[in-house]
Amino acid sequence: MTIALSVAVPFGMVGIGPAGAAPAGLTVTVDASKPGFQIPADFVGMSFEANQMHRTWTDPNRGNVAALLANLGPGNLRFSANQVDNTAWMPDPSKPTPSWAKDGQRVEPADLSRVGDLARAIGWSVDLGVNFGHFDPAAAANQAAAAQARIGSSLRSIQIGNEPNAYALNIASGDRKIYNPRSYVHDSKVYRNAIRAQAPGVRIEGPDTIGASIGVAAVDPGMWPTIVQPWLDAYTAAFASESRFLTQHYYPYVNVTRVGVPAGVADPVGALPTIDRLLDPATRAKQDKFLRTFASTAHKAGLKAHLTETNSVAKEGREGVTNSFGAALWTVDYLMTAARAGVAGFNLHNQVDDCQSYPLFCFPNAAAKQSDMAIVNPNYYATLMVSKMAGGRVLPTTTGRAGVIAHAVRMSDGQVKVIVTNLDKNFRAKVTVKVVGVDSSSASVQQLTAPSIYATTGTRFAGSTVTPQGSFAVQPGTPIAKGVNGYPLTFGKPGAALMTVG
Repeated sequence: MTIALSVAVPFGMVGIGPAGAAPAGLTVTVDASKPGFQIPADFVGMSFEANQMHRTWTDPNRGNVAALLANLGPGNLRFSANQVDNTAWMPDPSKPTPSWAKDGQRVEPADLSRVGDLARAIGWSVDLGVNFGHFDPAAAANQAAAAQARIGSSLRSIQIGNEPNAYALNIASGDRKIYNPRSYVHDSKVYRNAIRAQAPGVRIEGPDTIGASIGVAAVDPGMWPTIVQPWLDAYTAAFASESRFLTQHYYPYVNVTRVGVPAGVADPVGALPTIDRLLDPATRAKQDKFLRTFASTAHKAGLKAHLTETNSVAKEGREGVTNSFGAALWTVDYLMTAARAGVAGFNLHNQVDDCQSYPLFCFPNAAAKQSDMAIVNPNYYATLMVSKMAGGRVLPTTTGRAGVIAHAVRMSDGQVKVIVTNLDKNFRAKVTVKVVGVDSSSASVQQLTAPSIYATTGTRFAGSTVTPQGSFAVQPGTPIAKGVNGYPLTFGKPGAALMTVG
């Protein structure tokens, strides 16, 4: 039996009405009879700088972070990123931080215990980066052994360094080596041997290479074959037999103004991140190509593809863009596109002390930092919506407009969930979603809404917001009144709707 659903969001809200209430629009088809790749239950993940482990917000008994994470279901915490190669492991907390560590950044055994407590409290796993930029295999091995003891079974993997293919660009650590794929494999083997000697049985995954693009059409296509593929090929040839994951980073844009490029120079060539550029079909096309190529590379090596660090705009985002509702809509579509490509997990990166960047949660002032009481950004609600698709099998979908996208899954209980995202500011009409292969007469909808795509506040999912204590009451979906041809809804402005059929 074919079921027709009509989807649209007037003024950011889903309007529910009788058949014929919405203007003619487009049709999206979902084939529920052809389930494909299963999205893992722990598809959701978050990435943090390694030095954040030294912060008390990682204590599940303080603040509201544990509650915020638990709302997202099972997931993965990654502590690594750029600062892992600038942070010192201090097994003896009484000793002074070495001079090479940036701003005195350090991680101590008690920090690992606190992270382990957090992971156990919320049922998440942990990926832990060890310093590779300041070459010290013995220190890395000692830290891995401490993590194995203190984080326990929640420790999913050790990651050796961060973005070794970009060490030439990151000069924060003056003694950092400049690697090519061959020398990286050699030194990585030294680290692996040392880690396994002190922490037998611990998993080691990589290579956590950078794969950013900058929005310049003449430049972006050349990044994969020059700075990514050779590294992944070298890694899989050396380590695929002892790995489960192939790990990669990706941002479709870089905030080039943070590295000294004037906005007036970046904008004409397409390198200045804006909300409109994030939501442009050309951005979706380049992301989709990257994700499919990466997933294919992993699968050919017999590995699962993991985006262990990703978000919209590298170099800590861009104020008013990456903390907007438009960026949240980008997040929904990007993460579901990754799942459709066969990516098995992601870690959205967070700068928790910069609410104007791209974090899911952040500390807006000194009082919030002291109390460990975070606030959430629009991206949090986007990830909350995506988390509802975890565990489902991806279904094929078709649509008739570049800026209106449908992603669908079939859950183990037979329910079909469909996310329809309108990224097109000019689309204000009905979308009829036809789900083939489900015999059901009931459906409901939960909305992701905000005042506009430029809004940095006012985002809601299913009509609700997170409380100051971090709790989120998931409201049941609104029943959709069935019309002659299905369930008529209308998009009046950009937004997203999660429909549950059956």
